[in-house]
Amino acid sequence: MLARLSAEAGDMQAIVLEAPPGYGKSTVMRQWLELRSEQGWRTAWLSLDALDDEPGRFASLVIGAFPGLCRQSVVLGSGELQEIEEVVDRLLSHDFSERPAALFIDDFHVVTNANIHRAIGRLAAQAPEGFQLVISSRIALPMALAKARLAGTVLVLREGDLALSDAETQRLLGNICKREIAPDQAEQLRQRAGGWAAMLQMAGLALEASESPARFIDEFSGTDIEVSRYLCEVTLDLQQPDVRRLLLATSPLDMFSPELCTALTGLENARALLAEIEDRHLLLIPLDRQRRWFKYHALFREFLESRLEVDHPGEKKRLLSAASTWFHDAGEIELAVEHALRAGDHERAAAFASDRLTDIALNRGEHATVQRWISNLPGEIIDRYPSLKIGLAWAFTFRQRHAEAGRLLSSVENDVQAALNLDKITEEQAAETLSTCDMIRAIAATASDRYTVAGKLFRAFDRKWTRTGFMEQASILIANAYTALALGRPRETRRLLEQSEEVVVRSQAPYAYGWYAVVKARLALYEGKLGDVIEHSRLTLENHDVDIRPVGFVRELMSVCLAEAHYEANRLEEARQSMDEAGEAALGHVTVELGESASRVLARLALPSGQVEEALSILRRSIALAQQAGLPRLVDLLGGEMATCLIRVGRLDEAFQVDQEMGLSQPTTEDFAASLDMRQLTQARLSLARGDVGRASRLVATLLNRVRSTGQVRLEISALCLAAGAQAQSGDMAESRRLATQAKLTAAQAGFRRSVIDEDYLLGGLIERQAAPVPDFVLPDVGAGNGLNGLSHREGHVLTLISQGLTNRDIAEALVLSEETVKWHMRNITKKLNARNRTHAVQIARQSGLLH
Repeated sequence: MLARLSAEAGDMQAIVLEAPPGYGKSTVMRQWLELRSEQGWRTAWLSLDALDDEPGRFASLVIGAFPGLCRQSVVLGSGELQEIEEVVDRLLSHDFSERPAALFIDDFHVVTNANIHRAIGRLAAQAPEGFQLVISSRIALPMALAKARLAGTVLVLREGDLALSDAETQRLLGNICKREIAPDQAEQLRQRAGGWAAMLQMAGLALEASESPARFIDEFSGTDIEVSRYLCEVTLDLQQPDVRRLLLATSPLDMFSPELCTALTGLENARALLAEIEDRHLLLIPLDRQRRWFKYHALFREFLESRLEVDHPGEKKRLLSAASTWFHDAGEIELAVEHALRAGDHERAAAFASDRLTDIALNRGEHATVQRWISNLPGEIIDRYPSLKIGLAWAFTFRQRHAEAGRLLSSVENDVQAALNLDKITEEQAAETLSTCDMIRAIAATASDRYTVAGKLFRAFDRKWTRTGFMEQASILIANAYTALALGRPRETRRLLEQSEEVVVRSQAPYAYGWYAVVKARLALYEGKLGDVIEHSRLTLENHDVDIRPVGFVRELMSVCLAEAHYEANRLEEARQSMDEAGEAALGHVTVELGESASRVLARLALPSGQVEEALSILRRSIALAQQAGLPRLVDLLGGEMATCLIRVGRLDEAFQVDQEMGLSQPTTEDFAASLDMRQLTQARLSLARGDVGRASRLVATLLNRVRSTGQVRLEISALCLAAGAQAQSGDMAESRRLATQAKLTAAQAGFRRSVIDEDYLLGGLIERQAAPVPDFVLPDVGAGNGLNGLSHREGHVLTLISQGLTNRDIAEALVLSEETVKWHMRNITKKLNARNRTHAVQIARQSGLLH
């Protein structure tokens, strides 16, 4: 089969193996994977089970394969935004021509979801050059692959293709039954078994025990299902009692270990028995190279499970319940709940799930799993466990289903009050549950971009719940800090972060710590402290001793923050690397600010290499995701970035069309108040592009006053560049050059070099006409703090102009300051640098690397 695949399928977009159990589909795929790896291909393997039949979970599996395939990430997505179509788009858009890759998906027949079928069918039919999809299924795939097959880009292999050859049959039988099999006898068995590998394997086991091999072969008819069951029975009856006992006891389990086998059977030699079963080719499949976990071939497992029901009625339920307890004690809560549900032991499933449901929803982002568990539990049991409703409320909150979350929380509050009235719980227990409900409501308001409502809820929480635990306090403080930053209140954000730091540590809540790390990085970006962003991000990403949750989500968003800092410092390769590392696991809980930042950086990284359509495609995909999440302000911000991109490349008509379709130039309503600065920047760009210099100048003047007061360095630089462009259009070139110089000085001092480069269409000519180039400030190395000896942005501007030989009067004119203010800045500079005079200050700055 490998020879055929090498000859026929080397350049195929997809290989599909469709055959019943036992035809060696997985074996062929493993062999092909090993060959591809030897040929230098990147590979990833997904083995599916019934739990994976949901788009979000399936998308998570594919995202988890990204590092092995292309080291590329999904940037905007989460449990609620994680659409399989978007994940497939990322694979289709990647360039595999330099380093080919193959994705293997085993047991695809367990998937029934039409959205997954459609997405994977599109991947199979449209796979890019250098990418190959390999799928196995017991049934014909419900995908539209006819056109691709006619085009010769998809190879489908069925039973006849996978059937063993004469030589393969003889080798297999010889290895199993340890006796010489004549070629004609092997061929007779092969023909009667139809080349079915599993059937021939069981026939070999029966042949080994047969007193008359020739007679057995003459009577053998392997194509009948009853014969396959007969062979299973013969295979089972050939085993010693302990092996039979172990085989039957483990048959209901999806996977098992030697320790679990011992717990279920009492057999202390379970590991040795499993080794014997594997050596005897009893269709046992190891799930890892260390042989810690196993499962049975599907055909053999189905037989064993049915035999268990016949020989030991009711034993299946007991075994599943016992396995559930074992998994729970081993800390495998998800497997514990799954086995309890399969046993129909709803009380046990609810009890196990209630202990960890919030953790699974919060820290692992398994929101769909939470919903599925609860949907399989009777209502009367759910009512006895408020924690189940709380876990589901968390899941709904992060899937943007806030109305349903609100109804659940109200139900919990009613249950708690009723239990309190009946003295079933203490007042302390009631307070703990009710405070959690209020906390979820407040965080839901932040996640759904309702910052005004969130602020009121945070204040109410502080007044109402003065004795909450550290986890609740930490979560509220961090969410409050995020809200303050989103509303443009950096001082309040800093105060809340300082207040929360000790509480976060004492809470030992990984979710709170993860959000603390994200908000701290976002604040540093807001204030233009790129060195702090880089230092903090790296410390968080490289500190494996600190538990942050959800692990993928936090690390990915920290990578996004790091990418933005590198981008603004014009370190594009480092920015791309950080973006590539931003999605190794499923991203979760997207907010407006983080979604805008991730999409903007990713799109702008495409522009320097002329990939305008790629940049626009990224923004369109992100807009679609934001619409699905019900985040209109994020849609508006991404629309503004799309218009900006089109203006920069001179496609003004398209930019105006985006404006018209999305209403970017319309007055800012209260719903969009949190993004007023970004909207005014977009409106000023559009006005300037239309030649409406007056409106552009008014918008920029208002914007400058506001962003300077709040300290938004990036927006200040962009606004100065726009102001320079407006003055140039109006004919005041002197004022235009002064503003351009001021923009570059601000960018150089903060290290935001890219902010000026991105405005090249406005400043290119202005900078060229300056008498002398303005030297850049060097971005401090990681750990250098906010700047050498704490120089402010304005002091850096003054020092730069002094280094060019400008007088105090010239500096005052350039920066629109009084001479007295310039002198005051000069005194601060010499004091901070410990310099004797202005000349000495310039010398110290150059020697220390502050100035080029």
